[in-house]
Order: sequence, then C-alpha cells, then structure tokens
Amino acid sequence: MSYSEMLSQIIEESELSLRQISKRCSDLDLNITPSYISQLKNGKLPPPSEEVSLVLAKACGSKNQAQLVFQGYMEKAPELVKEYMLASSALNKIMLQTLCQTDNNGPMSSEFKRHIESMDVLSTLDLTSRFVNADDATTAKELIREITLASGEAVKADANGQMINLFLGDDGMMPQIPSHTYLYILPTKTELLKNRDIVAIYPEGRKIPTLRRLFFVGEQILLVPDNKNHQIYVYNDFNDIDYIGKLVSYKIDL
Repeated sequence: MSYSEMLSQIIEESELSLRQISKRCSDLDLNITPSYISQLKNGKLPPPSEEVSLVLAKACGSKNQAQLVFQGYMEKAPELVKEYMLASSALNKIMLQTLCQTDNNGPMSSEFKRHIESMDVLSTLDLTSRFVNADDATTAKELIREITLASGEAVKADANGQMINLFLGDDGMMPQIPSHTYLYILPTKTELLKNRDIVAIYPEGRKIPTLRRLFFVGEQILLVPDNKNHQIYVYNDFNDIDYIGKLVSYKIDL
C-alpha cells in the first residue's frame, strides 16, 4: 500500500471531512489546508515530512500513526534502502506464512494469506520481531491468533474454552454494533436459539464472518441485518447455514 493509499484509507475510516482534519491539525499546531491534504491523499504530492504525517494521523484518530510515518519515509528513502527493506519484508512474510502452516498442520485460508500479503513493511517487521525475540513457546500461537483475527476470521478464545472471538468486518448491525467491534461468540445448539437472537455466520460460502438477527417465520429462517442496506438471508433449513454461534457479548473499540 502506497503512502497516498494509506492516508486515503485513514481519512475514510475517520469519517471526517478534509476541512475538519485541517482544523484538527491546526489545533495540534500544524497549519495545512484541505487542498494540501487532498493532494497528499490523491498522490499528487510526495509524502510530507515525518512531523506532518504524524499530525495527520493523530488528527484522524488513527492507530496507524507509525505505519503512515514509516511509509512516507520509505517512499523518500534511497533506492538501496528501499530494496533492502522490501526484500526483508518479503522474507518476513514467508516466515509468518510458514509458521502459520506449521501450527495449523495444513493450508491457510485465502483471507489469512491475503492479509499477510497486504501487510505493510513496518507491521510485518513488528510481528516477526516479536516472534523471533520471544522466549516462550506460546508466542507463536498468540501471533497466529492475532493475525487470524486481523484477517477477519474467527478463532477459539483459548485452548480449553468454547468461546469464539472475531472482529466484525461490516456495518450490517449498525447502529447497535459498529464495524470492527470485538465479538464474543458461543457455539450454541440451533434448537436453543430463539427469535431476535444475534448469530454469527459465514455468508454464502465466504470465510469472513458476519452477524444477523435471527427470525423464525413459518417454515423459513430469516437472518436480518439491523442496517437495512445489507442483505437478508433466507433459508429453509439450518443445515444450509454456515453457522458459527450466538453473540453473547461484544466490545466496541473506541
């Protein structure tokens, strides 16, 4: 992901206008215009100084402040430095994929692999350094769990419990449950489910979980989003549903 793409994504996720971001930057003692921010995010200007990148990310409330600063540095770095960092990142990604395949005793899902491949240089370096520098045997499993959740898949809460965790990847249950909310799912027998329960499913064969509100209507099973802009799923039998479990709790990451 390029600097402009990363900045554009940060701005989009902030849900702020360029004018609002400019005002927030001013509050942080950096005077830049909405037009200047627009040119940065559209790639019409090269990455700015590290200080400007940091303030922009802070103004947007992004958690990826270090990534944006580092990406700006990478794009302005000498070619030799860039080639070294990109080669190191590629090797680190191979190591992560090998680690995950070894632990799972099988192939990774396409979502998992796609997530690793899309990671920026700094995130890749951070994950691999934490694994290489670890001094206990549980770090690999914790690392795999972290990547799995970030890729959108569901994972067991721990080796002994049944609880499943995942991050919600869409806004189908807005306004009650926003996208990127951390979910606690309990694998519940389908005969114990009742009307209006919120259940986690893999929709239409995809391996990115989503939530729907359950309704039994005559002989049919309806899985309905709270956000009416999203799809309603209609089934005649629970065996046709790639069911994960029932939502028991969630934590909104502010």
